[in-house]
Amino acid sequence: MRHLLHPCFGVLLMLWGGKAHGELTSWIPEMRALAAERTALQEKLSAMPAAPEVQLTQRLGWHSEYSSSQDKAEWVELNLGQAQQIDSVVLIAPPPNGATVGKGYGFPIRFYVELLDEGEDNERTIIADHTDADFPNPGLLPVVIPAGGRMAQKVRITATRLCTTGERSFCAFGEVMLLQGNENLGARLEAIGPNAVKASSSQGTRPDWGRINLVDGHTVLGPPLGTRRSPTLGFRSVPTSEGRPYDNPWVEIDLGTVRPIDEIRFFPAHPPQFAHSHGYGFPVQYNVELREEDNEEPRLLSTPQSGSYVALPGDNVVTLVGAHRARFVRLQVLDPHVSNGSVVLSMAEMQIWSEGKNIATGCDVNSPNSTEQNGWSRAALVDGFASGADIVDWPGWLAALSQRREVEHQLGVIEKKRETLTQQWQKNALMLLIGVAVAGVIMLLLWLQRQRRIRREELERLRERIAQDLHDEIGSSLGSIALIAQDLLAESGQSPQSREDLTDIKDIAAETVDAMRDITRLMQSERYGTDDLPTLLRETADRMLRGIQHTLDLDDHAQTRRLSVDRQRDLMLMFKEALHNITRHAAATEVHITLKQTHNDIILTLRDNGHGFDTTAKPTGMGLTNLHRRAAKHQGRAEITSSPQGTVLTLTLPLHA
Repeated sequence: MRHLLHPCFGVLLMLWGGKAHGELTSWIPEMRALAAERTALQEKLSAMPAAPEVQLTQRLGWHSEYSSSQDKAEWVELNLGQAQQIDSVVLIAPPPNGATVGKGYGFPIRFYVELLDEGEDNERTIIADHTDADFPNPGLLPVVIPAGGRMAQKVRITATRLCTTGERSFCAFGEVMLLQGNENLGARLEAIGPNAVKASSSQGTRPDWGRINLVDGHTVLGPPLGTRRSPTLGFRSVPTSEGRPYDNPWVEIDLGTVRPIDEIRFFPAHPPQFAHSHGYGFPVQYNVELREEDNEEPRLLSTPQSGSYVALPGDNVVTLVGAHRARFVRLQVLDPHVSNGSVVLSMAEMQIWSEGKNIATGCDVNSPNSTEQNGWSRAALVDGFASGADIVDWPGWLAALSQRREVEHQLGVIEKKRETLTQQWQKNALMLLIGVAVAGVIMLLLWLQRQRRIRREELERLRERIAQDLHDEIGSSLGSIALIAQDLLAESGQSPQSREDLTDIKDIAAETVDAMRDITRLMQSERYGTDDLPTLLRETADRMLRGIQHTLDLDDHAQTRRLSVDRQRDLMLMFKEALHNITRHAAATEVHITLKQTHNDIILTLRDNGHGFDTTAKPTGMGLTNLHRRAAKHQGRAEITSSPQGTVLTLTLPLHA
């Protein structure tokens, strides 16, 4: 059985190590593929516009009521008043400000977006359905959903699984943009009024939260800027001390001819020297005046300040919409911006949109006073640059940021796969290392076993040689001594003392030959008298009990081969010591010997009818002491009971160590 275990261990180790090695081998190409994919995505990411600086604004967005159920449906709906062509819907999370903790605060985990036509029974078209799986947290980057230029009056976003913080679930958006070409149709809704935006629920304190905040232009993204560094800062009036009399500043663009006007966009300034001041110089309150002729009475264009509350835009674009005609467009300050105790009007760029184009670029700019140095000038108000970079169109910029979000998410997924594969590799490497260690231990044990077997075989050969030498050399010499003594006894002329000495010499030599024969017989047996022990007991008893009637009752089922060599040897020595005591001291005429086996022990009993002895008296020789010592050596026992009618010696040895 032992020989069969070695290949079994080998097969198990090969399977275990082979599995770990196979997984490690497959790990290498997988990691290479992930590395190549990551490199490609990083190259793609480097060609995309960088994530914009986070814009902090007081108007955070819309926030639903809190719910104890994450699966409660919440929705928000934007009503354009009439059907419009929509190219894409853009969803943006609130900025991290105030109670909004973390990026992507309140963005729904599962949701869908649908377009609705006019009327109560209007047709619904779902343009995005993310209800089957959790949508990755977009952070502070936009989610652009293509609408394909479909016509719709309403856009509804329905959350089917809410964001959860602690035990509270809710939904929140910072801004929803409805793009048509280069225009954001959502900017028109604030002019329509708060009823243009409806929601399943709404909570929060103004100006932080409110339905109308979804279309106020205040986003975490700020203005759409490109990668070209701006050579100018924009327009700025000459700062006037707040403690001195001043006229509220103004700035005006002359389009050259009367043109239709669809939108007016203001880009607040953010010069480096006022990096801490978002929306530097943007007025707290203002009017926008339109004139077709130079001397006519201006018409006032409604502004976002006509709503129910006021909040400065920071660096965000301020968009005013409406169908108008004008040549002159003037921004008149009512309540000025004050910086470091100075009244100032500044603006990075002012755009006037007509039929999908910005017609203000390069036009004349008028103002009663202007800073014409250090990057400030009237011309910088219409040069196509904000304070930091060039101004780009909304659609392409938002689409690129949305793609950046998707690429960053893919990179995150790849990184998680790399971490998982690395952990799996470490696990498999550990398994392989353990397998190698186990194999090494088993090989060491097998080597040690082989070495023990070799040493045992060497000892066996040495024992055989010693036994043969004892038999051939010492045995023959002792036999010769006995023959010489016997020959001398046969001759006449010796004195009685000499004859007695010669008799002792002959008897001792004969006894020594018999003892040596027993020893060599055990030594020459392959397993020290495997099944010869009963025979050896019988022969020894017959030899040592000459002239004494004796019987042997040996159990045929006694498995004496299960006794170790050392144990058989000591059993024989104790047996011979007991027989010697009987012949020398007991004066017995009958001896009965039994050998039997129990479940765990071999029991040898000698019973004689001699005169007995006092077992409590101090022994005069070493015989009894040796009996107890040899039995205790093998965790056995020697038990003696004696009386004037005879003595019983019971030797018990365990079969196993």
